[in-house]
Amino acid sequence: MSDSSRLVGWVVDVQNDFMRPTSEGGRLYVSDLTDPTDAGAINSQATIERAVTWMRACCDVVVFTTDWHGPEDAEIDAVAPDPAAGTYPPHCMGRSDDPGLAEGAEILESVRPDDPLILDLDADATAERVARLAVTARRPVVIRKNRFDVFTGNSATEAFVGALAERLGGNPRFVVIGVSRDVCVTKAVDGLLDRGYRTIALRDATWGLGLEAEAETLDRWRQRGEVATLDELVGVITDEA
Repeated sequence: MSDSSRLVGWVVDVQNDFMRPTSEGGRLYVSDLTDPTDAGAINSQATIERAVTWMRACCDVVVFTTDWHGPEDAEIDAVAPDPAAGTYPPHCMGRSDDPGLAEGAEILESVRPDDPLILDLDADATAERVARLAVTARRPVVIRKNRFDVFTGNSATEAFVGALAERLGGNPRFVVIGVSRDVCVTKAVDGLLDRGYRTIALRDATWGLGLEAEAETLDRWRQRGEVATLDELVGVITDEA
């Protein structure tokens, strides 16, 4: 298989607190903060589920990133959160001793990976091993992070992605989906592009908070990488095969 046909599925933060509406227990449901009528991430859920199913069948490795917060994290403010300043109320509290809070950090059940390898916070020494097992055993990976940006929120990410790319021939394509488009997804897309990795963002498998206009985000991604719908991507990959 050529390097150009190697694929990595990259699924950003499809966790209970982000994907479940507030009425169903989501603590930071992803919807347009400026538009109270916006139905939010539930509009993208079916496409995200289809995309993950496709990734499991067609990608060499599927990576899930997850917010994995504790109350001391810089992005958590239980008193006066301000999204414009990069702070939010408690959400995805995976490091909490409260099972009810920690449950919000779990990946949405409909796409939750079986028997994943865990790249824990700043577990730099395990990055190469996790990448090796992900490729050789075709096991999914969950990267835990404590910041929006997976590269700064987990210091092991850099080494993991480098080792993963090397084991896949050095030039794989990363297919990115998830939430939220204008925060964690854009940090993932920009971060991969900044490091020279070929990146395809699926515009119908994400949703935003309204902090940046969707058209502006997509235009920025197109200038450096690729943007497609899931159906468009499947068609291209099928043609290549």
